Amino acid sequence: MIMLILGLVVIVILALVMSFLVIRRGPETTTARTFSSSLTPPPGVRLPRELQDEVRDVASRGNTDQAVKILHKRASLPLPQATAIVYAVQVGQVFPEPEPASTAPASPSRRRGAIDAELLATLRRLVSQDRLRRTAAIKLLRDRTGMNTRDARRFLDAL
Repeated sequence: MIMLILGLVVIVILALVMSFLVIRRGPETTTARTFSSSLTPPPGVRLPRELQDEVRDVASRGNTDQAVKILHKRASLPLPQATAIVYAVQVGQVFPEPEPASTAPASPSRRRGAIDAELLATLRRLVSQDRLRRTAAIKLLRDRTGMNTRDARRFLDAL
């Protein structure tokens, strides 16, 4: 009889621990898996900086669906692409701005680059090393994309 009660107590404790772990890990792993496997931004997308900032701001307040709708409507993108771009903007990716109507090239200080696979691999390698390399990663990210220091740090923290 004592063994039966002891067995039931152990089962209840295991059930509580497992439910706690499932509740704690559920949304984070689902979001990361969904983003990495099926949502990749389309190549060659150009978005105005103001639109990117607005989408990032709306999404950071927890209104991801609203940010997708804004991007879908203003940039005339299909919903799956708009969703992928919103998630990319949330993790710090900066998309290049559309070319100005005039034929004059943009000044180097206004030029913004996208984060490509090569840059991402270099950043990951630098961040995994010591603190001085992290500073170099921030500088590289700022030089290549035109991000400010705060946004570059946030992007590297998200890696």
